[in-house]
Amino acid sequence: MNGYVEHINIQVSQPEKTIHFLLTALPEWTIRGEGKLDDWFGQPMHWYHIGDQESYVAICSGGEGQIPDWQGSASGIKHVGIVVESIDAIISRLNKIGYEVDHWSGEHPYRRSAYFIDDNNLEIEFIEYFTDERVLRNDYSQ
Repeated sequence: MNGYVEHINIQVSQPEKTIHFLLTALPEWTIRGEGKLDDWFGQPMHWYHIGDQESYVAICSGGEGQIPDWQGSASGIKHVGIVVESIDAIISRLNKIGYEVDHWSGEHPYRRSAYFIDDNNLEIEFIEYFTDERVLRNDYSQ
């Protein structure tokens, strides 16, 4: 078996906002688990696993402030990329709750992606592929 990313864990100040964003964009995803810790390094913490049976995004409460801007030079996550069936469907659902595309990826014949920023300043890239051929999906010469 090849290794793959099962999940990413992100701590934010307002987890319910990121959860609402993700579940609106991806209605087939669910809160597949959640729990609370009374003492997470001196403070309570509520965690949620948002995703499907294969992978998920772990969203934890207790973050202080906003996630650093993706355009800055701070260390940390710049964005999370999620493959979707239809970028247009994602845009439509997120537009209805007040989110606009922050920016688009460059032109490519076998993929396109749109970037959004949620209320915790987390940048999410939604990628739509136009082929199942991995070599074409992963072409960086364009």
